[in-house]
Amino acid sequence: MQLTVSANVAGANMTLAALEKQLAFATKQALNKSAVQAQSEIRVEMTRVFDRPTRWTLDATRIEPATRTRLFANVFLKNRRGRPADKDTNELYTQVFGGPRGRKPYETRLLRAGVLRSNEYTVPANGLDLDPYGNVPSGLIRTILSQLNAAGGPGYNSNVGQSKRSRRRVGRVGEIFVSRGTGSASFLPRGIYVRKGVITGPRGGSLYQYRMLLKIVTGRPRYGARLRMFDMVRKVVARDFDREFQAQLAIALSTAR
Repeated sequence: MQLTVSANVAGANMTLAALEKQLAFATKQALNKSAVQAQSEIRVEMTRVFDRPTRWTLDATRIEPATRTRLFANVFLKNRRGRPADKDTNELYTQVFGGPRGRKPYETRLLRAGVLRSNEYTVPANGLDLDPYGNVPSGLIRTILSQLNAAGGPGYNSNVGQSKRSRRRVGRVGEIFVSRGTGSASFLPRGIYVRKGVITGPRGGSLYQYRMLLKIVTGRPRYGARLRMFDMVRKVVARDFDREFQAQLAIALSTAR
């Protein structure tokens, strides 16, 4: 007995081509939905890990979506231009990767003014009142820069002058000064202080009240990785991708022409 088999090769090729398009569509959709879900869960995790994160912190990630011809999606930390960030363009970088942080803008101004040495950085002093987001208050930073003559820039100057208004401002907030550290002419540890008010000393003399605002440290402050961003993305992909892919493939097949 002879069996003869005929096939419509052209039709089969068209069917395979259509299926390939549907598979690409389902893959793209599943990748992008997983990326959006991962980004959402990263935002929730930020509110747990960080103390009152700012809106900019919560919006610090960006998605590069998958396309039909590029079947991968990226979730990354962005800089202020929306491009992938490094440790100097996104303060969360070291919170994700760990390691030394970059120099903050106000530290750069203090460095240019000669307040900081090239290998020095600042950290908040113990007991300093931070803003609702856990940072040194911006008003305090402006006061420090102004009184230490580090607030000037191209086309402007907001340093404290000798006007009555400037003197009243100093009297109200206190005089900001820098200690070179114990072992120098100062008895105070290296840091930035405010001097305000006079108290009576134990022997009856008058003594100024000092309070450290920023501690000056040698070497970049180091952070441990706190925001496990990549672990969260992997978790979402492992949990959601297959389900999303099957759902999107079913939609693609049901609407195929």
